[in-house]
Amino acid sequence: MEYLQNIYVVYALVFAAVALPVALVLRASSGVASGEGAAWSLLPSLYKKLWGPMTTFEPLFGPLLAKMMRERAERYESLILASNLPLTASRVFTLQALTLFGGLVIGAIFFVVPDLDKGWAIAATLVFAFIGWTYPAMLLEKYVDWRQTEITRQLPFAIDLIGSAMRAGLEFGAAMRYFESLKMPGPLTEEFGKVLQQIELGKTRVEALGEMARRVQVESFTSFVGVVAYGTEIGASRSETLAVHGEELRRARFHLAERKAARAPSLMILPMAVFILPAVFIIVITPVMMKMKGTGMGQH
Repeated sequence: MEYLQNIYVVYALVFAAVALPVALVLRASSGVASGEGAAWSLLPSLYKKLWGPMTTFEPLFGPLLAKMMRERAERYESLILASNLPLTASRVFTLQALTLFGGLVIGAIFFVVPDLDKGWAIAATLVFAFIGWTYPAMLLEKYVDWRQTEITRQLPFAIDLIGSAMRAGLEFGAAMRYFESLKMPGPLTEEFGKVLQQIELGKTRVEALGEMARRVQVESFTSFVGVVAYGTEIGASRSETLAVHGEELRRARFHLAERKAARAPSLMILPMAVFILPAVFIIVITPVMMKMKGTGMGQH
């Protein structure tokens, strides 16, 4: 009887964890794509699928969790600023609460598995709950890392192209507009488009580029803004300054690639120890053990 009661409890939790989010997604996701613009397509898939429950329960959980964990909320705000996604810290906290609940539901299933020790069931529940809580933040950090890497990769070419356009007779603002008009895929074109919009609204170029540097949070671009500001202040030739800075950025990118390549052997140690060495050990030791066992049986 107790076993059947546990089964019914698990079924109820699974239904609440699956049916309710699906209903909320179907209700709330119909107008999201048109309301959020192009940034919606860049959202990680988990945020898209749970957008309805996330925005629905945000007033209940988001502000409270953000208030309780202010340092973490500030970290999320910084990541959201760098990601250019239609998110807030309270939305991220709300999604973490929802996926935490999903992890607890999955973990509850282990309590009704026959002959499974309760300690293992508790450990599995804690593991799934931990994964549910951390996974949304990991997705956000991964997207920000990708975006910053793309900006770092594209920046030397963009600086060279802007410098070449200036040497051909274009002014710095017109050269930026020329680069933006090429509509090259990637976040850098999008960010330069925002800079041009801010300039049209009355901000100076240095101010607009400085705001872009605060948004993207990429060291190489921050140094680029510093070069532009310094060249503007002293009246130096911007095209020559950009050419020198572009060459420095290419060297820095090359050194970064070398450092990542040098880290590869150390990163391979764990997969080798977990997946490859045990298999090699089994292949080498098994024939020896079988031979020793056969020899022992022959002696008896």
